Amino acid sequence: MTQQDYQSELNGYYQNSTCATEYGGVRRQKHARSPGLNIQPGETLKVTSRRFAKGKWVVGTVNADNRLFIFGCSVPSQPDVSIGWVEEVDPITLETIRQSPELTTGGHNWCGGAAVLADGTIITGVGNRVHKLSLDLELINELELPVDHAHNGISLLSDGMMITRNLEHDHNKASVFTIFDPNTLKVVKTVEFLGASIGRFCVDLTPEGDYVYATTPTHIHRLIYKDQNLALDENWSASYDLPREDQSFAWCNTVGDDSVWFMDMGDTPPVETIMRAYPVGTKPLAFSKPCSAPVRVHRVSTTDSSSTDVLTPFDLPNGGHNSSPLYVQDKKILLTFDTNNRKTGAWRFNGPGDFEELWVHDIGNSNQVFYYPDTGEVVLDDVLEDNNVDTVLIDIETGEEKSRVATGARYAAAMAFYPGLDRDFYSTSGPHGLLYRVFVS
Repeated sequence: MTQQDYQSELNGYYQNSTCATEYGGVRRQKHARSPGLNIQPGETLKVTSRRFAKGKWVVGTVNADNRLFIFGCSVPSQPDVSIGWVEEVDPITLETIRQSPELTTGGHNWCGGAAVLADGTIITGVGNRVHKLSLDLELINELELPVDHAHNGISLLSDGMMITRNLEHDHNKASVFTIFDPNTLKVVKTVEFLGASIGRFCVDLTPEGDYVYATTPTHIHRLIYKDQNLALDENWSASYDLPREDQSFAWCNTVGDDSVWFMDMGDTPPVETIMRAYPVGTKPLAFSKPCSAPVRVHRVSTTDSSSTDVLTPFDLPNGGHNSSPLYVQDKKILLTFDTNNRKTGAWRFNGPGDFEELWVHDIGNSNQVFYYPDTGEVVLDDVLEDNNVDTVLIDIETGEEKSRVATGARYAAAMAFYPGLDRDFYSTSGPHGLLYRVFVS
């Protein structure tokens, strides 16, 4: 059975933290390591927020020793400014305590990643750069990555090395994985992938080795990391290409229940505009016709890649999203969504080919969802018809809406939720410059 990040020590990451890295760990399972909100009758959700200077893209948060750090970069769709930065902010008021120097990006405007490591340093990846900072946000070192392109995600491997990969929208080009040492910021290995790759990869740490799962526009593949070498697993791959469908590429993937899970229809006209530009995110947005197929969830067994499933959860045309599904191994529940068509639902996975619908709601989630294992609560956002955004708390088994609150954000964020320090969590409005805290009152 797949190991769960929230139950592991997350070796190499800062231990006194409820959120030392994005998505709760390298398997991108999005399970909270902190207690759930456990909202009770008479309690509600409330919001405090902070709007940042125009042009700042607030990407996400990490924490250490009850200190809250935000990381961000310049907004896409403009060529004039391209920087990254990290701030320590007050966890309640969200006001700045200290700020890093401006961090170089190579000119690429794309949301990066950040992690707090066991040695008390912060690693950020933004554009084609990796930066190492102290917890007091002093810049220690900088690495210019071998590929001059925006990169998507940074993850620790079992031997303490880190891995990243450039995103590539051009289907005629191949993405490149880079292994680097987070202590020295020296490149250890570069490996060209089989094709273009957009969504963030996941890493499954096993006794047999570290398995890296990543998609091309038509397939999912597995690479094996061992002895500081990354090699394609020739015995494991699966196609998710559906003939005669107007289908687009898969976004992020996650691993659970000895399967890797992902959704197609990840390409949208704004995403295409941002990613096709060079440097990334330096051309104004253009809105073209999206692909017409419905969103589908794909499952591939990690032990036998010929064992696959395709679930069409809502069967609505012109589907789209910018995330990965949630799979809850403890309950064998898959939660998925279609942002374009404002649908979110959950299915029980009873085994290959057997999905039991639990509930479907008219919720336009655009974020990476967030799950509390001890209470069964799921945090979603809901982009309403007027483009205002609510946060919604739902029971994953029943679909009961336990609470809802207006965030003050507008439009699809396509970002993530991050656990807080005390019955609260954080999120952002992405390139709209808003950071908000949702808490129980």
